[in-house]
Amino acid sequence: MKVEKFYGIYPASNLPMFPDQSVDYESFRKHLHWLLQFDIAGLVISGHAGELESLTPEERFKVLQVAKEEIKDKMPMIAGVTGLCTADAIRCAVDAKAAGADGLLVMPIPHFSFGACSMPKLIVPYFESLAKAVDLPMIMFRYPAHTGLMYTVPVMLKVAEEVPQVLAIKDSSFEYEFAWAAFRNFPRKIGMLVAHGSLFLIRFATADGAVSSLSNVVPEYITKLFRLAQAHKMDEANEVFKQIQAVSNAIYHSHPLMQHWVVEKEALTARGCFPGATVRPPFQPLSKEERDEVHAAIAKAGLTSTGVLAKKAGK
Repeated sequence: MKVEKFYGIYPASNLPMFPDQSVDYESFRKHLHWLLQFDIAGLVISGHAGELESLTPEERFKVLQVAKEEIKDKMPMIAGVTGLCTADAIRCAVDAKAAGADGLLVMPIPHFSFGACSMPKLIVPYFESLAKAVDLPMIMFRYPAHTGLMYTVPVMLKVAEEVPQVLAIKDSSFEYEFAWAAFRNFPRKIGMLVAHGSLFLIRFATADGAVSSLSNVVPEYITKLFRLAQAHKMDEANEVFKQIQAVSNAIYHSHPLMQHWVVEKEALTARGCFPGATVRPPFQPLSKEERDEVHAAIAKAGLTSTGVLAKKAGK
């Protein structure tokens, strides 16, 4: 499927696992089948929410293959790309394309945190190498400043100028507005996709969409929130946001950010989408008190069981 732009909501799927930490592919299929019924623009598979870094190359490939069997050509499948060096990331991207990915969500190399994110001469070749290896549309993942991995606006502008395969930026920083303003007069369209569900009410009026794992927990609310904000119906959008604010707070504010995928798995368990919230280290399971808090947030939002686990995948 050819992707010419990124616009809309792209849920980043969590990955269900058995208690022994092996991948539960059947529950994964059912979860994707459920997500496909909503007004989403595509699905992100094996992003951070899918515990990409904990998967072996063989598991990454199979996860993408299974996802592609469910998604087919209904919408684009975007694959997460990571690595400790450029060669690692290229191998990840090549495998993703072979498994059927239509686009890539490109994470920064961890060593970029040593000052590279303000240096085009280091960042541009990274994206050029990926483009040469796979020639797929790319979303540039911009991290928050405290990680040391927040690309500066001049770096992002230079990457977009030199690498036409970069079609969008996932901005999970707290400086999105500066990037949005800088790209307003760029010669071609660069989609601005936001993250951090707690800020969606504010950001959706200007953003082109979102790449978000919260969207795989409450897709029916996030898609509606986006439509209302895009139509500048902010009073109605606020009412929608209020319904899921307890869930958003539980995911983004009650726990360290690194643990928020664990919280999402627990929320999906509470919704009846996942059979359990098993994670692989370094992630750690929630305590009973923390699990109770997540289940209470789901109940407060009125999110009744989806019945996903009772459905036959692909039907």
